[in-house]
Amino acid sequence: MLHLKEFLPGLRPGMALDVGTRYGEFAFTLAEAMPAGSRVIGLDCDEKTVEEAKEKNAGKGVGFVLGDGAHMDFSDNTFELAAISNTLHHIENYNAVLDEMFRVLRPGGVFLVNEMFSDGQNEAQQTHFLQHCFEAKLDMLSGGFQRPTWRKDEIIKILSRLPLTDVKTTELLEESKMDAKLAEKNEKLVRAVEKHACGRPEYETLLSEAKSIQTRCAQTGIQRCTQLVYIGRKAL
Repeated sequence: MLHLKEFLPGLRPGMALDVGTRYGEFAFTLAEAMPAGSRVIGLDCDEKTVEEAKEKNAGKGVGFVLGDGAHMDFSDNTFELAAISNTLHHIENYNAVLDEMFRVLRPGGVFLVNEMFSDGQNEAQQTHFLQHCFEAKLDMLSGGFQRPTWRKDEIIKILSRLPLTDVKTTELLEESKMDAKLAEKNEKLVRAVEKHACGRPEYETLLSEAKSIQTRCAQTGIQRCTQLVYIGRKAL
């Protein structure tokens, strides 16, 4: 995982926020990066997920809060670091969430976005991208919202509207244990189609696509897509 301490010298102690935290995977990365005495809050809009995260991570030093990233119940200038990781493509009005993150960030604080991108991936990573796009289709069928994702330059364009200073970017390739999780999900694609699309007109098409992605995975393997890390500061 990205060692934020190395990439972000000069982090000030205080509160850090992870938006769309789910079970806190990235929140714990933030906790490792923040100076001693800091506190990390994970925000998620799904009540069941928040309750499960609290139970799973009790006593581990990260707090979990139910809330809407586009309408946060935090005061202006609250956090020393505001982050969102692999969540933007799940949000229909992502600009509203980004603006809220900027609002609750203290002057001089760090704004961080970590987001997978679609271009420039190797063959095994392209398998992950295709699988991700397919899962997005199933999510939309079930009433959720999820874009496949964007190209790297598109992510940078989205974020460049924010009035951040000292902007820098890097790329992140997560540890290999993520690849094993992706392979497990690949094995369950047909079952996922049966769960989300059985009885629908597009069932046979989706079933064929799922099997095609599984065949590709067997031939090329599957590897987590490289992600863009975009970091800037709120002006003093």
